[in-house]
Amino acid sequence: MRGKHAPRSTRWPIIILVIIAVILATIIYGASSRNRTTKNQTTVSKKTSHSSISSSSSVKSSSTSSLSQSSSSSDVKLKSAWNTTKNKQLSAFMSQWQTEMNQTYSGTYDGQKPDYYGISFPTALENGRLSGHIKFDNQNTTVEWSPNANSSAKNQVLAVAVGQTSSNGYNRILYLFIAQEKQPKVYVSQTTNGEDLYFTETQNTALKDGFSQIYNSN
Repeated sequence: MRGKHAPRSTRWPIIILVIIAVILATIIYGASSRNRTTKNQTTVSKKTSHSSISSSSSVKSSSTSSLSQSSSSSDVKLKSAWNTTKNKQLSAFMSQWQTEMNQTYSGTYDGQKPDYYGISFPTALENGRLSGHIKFDNQNTTVEWSPNANSSAKNQVLAVAVGQTSSNGYNRILYLFIAQEKQPKVYVSQTTNGEDLYFTETQNTALKDGFSQIYNSN
């Protein structure tokens, strides 16, 4: 007979505690890992969102710039130095002005070919007949026929008008409507010297102002 109980083994409680500790460590590590993953995803999401906003802002900025350039381009197209519309406006103005002056004029703005003592315009400007024969304030001046103001010449002749200050067919007067370095000018001549034409800037305020307003309009 056994008179004493056998001593109880202490191994199993220790093993159980170790297993529990391992399980808890695994759970804690897994939770920590999930938290880090979530934080990383959140950071990436924020960066992506910020990048998208920046890209969107860039697109908007580019769009705004394009619109601005388009608007600027439209303004350039709308405001042309000289065109068909302005030519018609000059025709209407000259019709009124010559009535007030009690004179009669023929002009290139009406599709006519004004004749100044046998010199036909704009033909004489186009074929070079007047090359070297035009003087502004007694200075030899080069002018170029440019009804659309698309030349690079210093003096671009946009229109020509010839009128009479008397009823006998003499005493003719010649006007050149010019874009002079992109500024509107009206030059007048009532004299010739052989083949030379002598011009001065007109002192007729109404004529200067009328042409200037048309030239600078949209």
